[in-house]
Amino acid sequence: MKVIMRNALVLSCSLIAAPGAFAAGPYIGGNYSQIQYDNEEFDTDTLKIDSATVNAGFEFTDFLALEARGGLGFDEDSQGIADFEMDHLYGGYVKLGAPIGETIRPYVIGGYTKVKGKVSANGTVAGVDYSYSDTETFEDESYGAGLDFNITDTVGANLEYMRYVDTDEEEISGISVGLRSAF
Repeated sequence: MKVIMRNALVLSCSLIAAPGAFAAGPYIGGNYSQIQYDNEEFDTDTLKIDSATVNAGFEFTDFLALEARGGLGFDEDSQGIADFEMDHLYGGYVKLGAPIGETIRPYVIGGYTKVKGKVSANGTVAGVDYSYSDTETFEDESYGAGLDFNITDTVGANLEYMRYVDTDEEEISGISVGLRSAF
């Protein structure tokens, strides 16, 4: 048992300290995202809006980074009786990656996000007139996964899926593509 624990510790330390193609240090980037909003109560199709997100972070190693994000929504979407418009989102995350060669790094990401948006519903549901409109702040633990691609030593691209909010009634998620630059 001691041998297994010692080997696991040595492997963990070597992964954290191992050199690689992805440079440790600060970075900044931007992403285009398609945000999806689902509401169980309104029983409609997924509402989709476009947004832009700025992210800044610090890679401690090729495997560990801390990241902050802030974004704005550009439009609103209506399906059936429901309407969603995102004002902004922001959050903080831990990013764990595993470089594959010199150019690709898959990662998982987790943290906490706040999303402010306007939710409206107007129409008839089961013969009952329904009217609802409220600006809400959604907040929840967030998680996702993605791929970072090195284009040059300081410029990279990424593709990511993120679940920002997942409560009993509502889900806000998004798929995004973007660029980033290391310092």
